[in-house]
Amino acid sequence: KNCMKEVRLGIAGLGTVAQGVLDILAKNGPLIAQRTGVVLRVARVASRSPKPEVDLLGGQFSQRLEDLLGEDVDVVLELIGGEDRALDLIERALDGGKAVVTANKAVIAQTGNELLTRNHDVRLKYEAAVAGAIPIIQAIQCALVSNEFHKVVGIINGTCNYILTAMQERGQAFADALADAQALGYAEADPTFDVEGIDAAHKLTILAALAFDTPFQFDQVFVEGISAITAKDIEYADELGYRIKHVGIAQAREGEVEARVHPALIPKQELLANVNDVANAVVVRSDAAHQTLYSGPGAGGSATASAVLGDVLALATRTSAAALPADAAGRSGAEQRYLDISEVHCSHYLRIPVRDQSGVFAQVAKTLSEHEISIEAALQKEPSEGNEAVDIVILTHEVREDIMDRAVRTLVMQLEASDVALGDVSRIRVEALA
Repeated sequence: KNCMKEVRLGIAGLGTVAQGVLDILAKNGPLIAQRTGVVLRVARVASRSPKPEVDLLGGQFSQRLEDLLGEDVDVVLELIGGEDRALDLIERALDGGKAVVTANKAVIAQTGNELLTRNHDVRLKYEAAVAGAIPIIQAIQCALVSNEFHKVVGIINGTCNYILTAMQERGQAFADALADAQALGYAEADPTFDVEGIDAAHKLTILAALAFDTPFQFDQVFVEGISAITAKDIEYADELGYRIKHVGIAQAREGEVEARVHPALIPKQELLANVNDVANAVVVRSDAAHQTLYSGPGAGGSATASAVLGDVLALATRTSAAALPADAAGRSGAEQRYLDISEVHCSHYLRIPVRDQSGVFAQVAKTLSEHEISIEAALQKEPSEGNEAVDIVILTHEVREDIMDRAVRTLVMQLEASDVALGDVSRIRVEALA
């Protein structure tokens, strides 16, 4: 093509994603140019510490982020992570008239409303912030833009999915599966951000805002992690026909939005239940396209870099979402109310450790029934040799969360009063998808 357009990149960071971007450009630069008519040239790279072993493809290296704000950079790739320095760089680049591509879900979830209203020609793109290589933001904003969305459910944190898969396949305890994930580099030394659900909540904030045309409302997302899940829960769920996955769920309920991140029992026959290890997957239910599933690597240098470069090229060719006015990207709709978790309706799995005594199951059933909670399925295990403890396992029909809270509190008091309680009641929500 004679009319090749050159786009000059300024890359912030030299971590795995930035190196992934450089690798793809080195390998597929000619292919990208042939397909799109765009030549991507690395003008500058800024990072705290130089990495002489990394080929910067002719980009000028600096240890100062502000060097990316000069005239010789068209698009800034913010790949340093963290919040303060990243946000400062994004703001300064946008204010200086540059386009910005970021993989930073925390910044978008928490300050996206301000960033995206500041410039009205959509110079900020963030596909790589959610689910790695999976083009889920493109799908919602472009491919499915004619649909009314009903529900988005996703496995959007690879660390949690790896740990739950290890517990499922090897019967490991949470702590052992976590230690393995850390040894393999899938979990950080301080894994709180992943295993307590905060990372997934940042991503769900973005998906909920885009699907339901609301501002980003991270503080409205209910968050629960996986540290309380036991190998026993996974085994019982399996017996009942379910797998336990850590999911983000956003759905519309009569003009209000439900956004929650927590472990859930998902029926084994659902595709989502069979997405394992560090893979991510997102199911989108909408009125015209019905149920669509997107799956792929949710993290990793090359996978995330693929999404970053997709954004760069969308900006460069001004196709798809890049051509829409800023407010078409969500956050323009009326402020929809996000439901409090106490108002959410779902089914629950309960595991109640009690003394092996007659009449206990009947008491449990009676208490649930008094709270108008009906039982869909139950397992009562035989105690092991020389052990007086037994688990009563129950799946309930759909019930409002605050009613479930009251029922469990009452049940615990009654079991303690009659001296049959032998530990905390485990409670996990059920997500049937259908």
